[in-house]
Amino acid sequence: MPRIDIDAIEDEWDDEPEFVPRSRNLSPAARRRIDELAIARVVAIDRGRVSIVLDETSDVQPIDATLAGTMRHEKAAVGDRVRVRPARHTSDAPRIVEVLDRETRLVRTADDGLDDARVVVANADQVVVVIAADHLQSGAGLLDRVMVAASAGGLASAVCVNKIDLVDDRSMVIELLDRYAQLGVAGVATSATTGEGIDALRALLTTQWSAFTGHSGVGKSSLFNLLVPEAFHTVADVGRYGGRHTTVASRAMRVADENAWLIDTPGVRSFGLGVVHPEELQQHFPELVGLPCSLDDCVHDGEPGCALDDAAVYPERLVSYRRLLAALRGDDV
Repeated sequence: MPRIDIDAIEDEWDDEPEFVPRSRNLSPAARRRIDELAIARVVAIDRGRVSIVLDETSDVQPIDATLAGTMRHEKAAVGDRVRVRPARHTSDAPRIVEVLDRETRLVRTADDGLDDARVVVANADQVVVVIAADHLQSGAGLLDRVMVAASAGGLASAVCVNKIDLVDDRSMVIELLDRYAQLGVAGVATSATTGEGIDALRALLTTQWSAFTGHSGVGKSSLFNLLVPEAFHTVADVGRYGGRHTTVASRAMRVADENAWLIDTPGVRSFGLGVVHPEELQQHFPELVGLPCSLDDCVHDGEPGCALDDAAVYPERLVSYRRLLAALRGDDV
């Protein structure tokens, strides 16, 4: 198989602006006509092509749709619910005329110092961060970042430690899963190679719209293939450019037996939190919420009367919090 420079593909950034619903001065009659249109769900967007499903509870195949002329400068995300005007001729495609308000959204930026928000997925129930058992420290760092973004966007977080077949001593895996379980984060340990833990992962996804995210090379696409065999995601050869999946666009597919939808997203090197203000960060660390500090707006950074020293916080999480706080402030870290 020829080598593929996945690093170059992953670092491409979508220059299109985030979708912001426009306020339209519609007549009551026009508003009624739009409200009577069918609601569909966006399941894939790739190079301007949009795929939708009209019934997300069945195995019906997605169909291509186009954006109506009035939406030419607007953008939808995978998971969005949209109003669709049916095709008028057999040669036409349905037209998306409106994107409905989002209940949740997972957003990342290119860097902590930027606010160029990109919606990774809309209206998902949870984000599952896949990390590799042989790279737990870097995986936990990404997990902490994604947990902040998920909390800010209204999603639940879960963690999947994959590649457990590569470690002989699993005590650190068990400790990590226990650490996050105490924060309300569900977790499973899996091996896409041996199949261990796949049933537990299926149970975690049941009845949910779940987004997979993680560093490249953690086995997201291999897990996706096991859960959705018809996906046929390509996995690169092991080597300089291998061990990394070749997902270059988000796509949602149905996990039929579990009445669930799983969204695979391109691998990332970093997950920017530029849309989170430094003073808001502590709101997205569950163990820091509600501390009885003297100041209502305490950010737990040495303020007088801060209760952090008496709080039960894992040292690793405290280090992560302080690192993220410094990054959001633009300090050298």
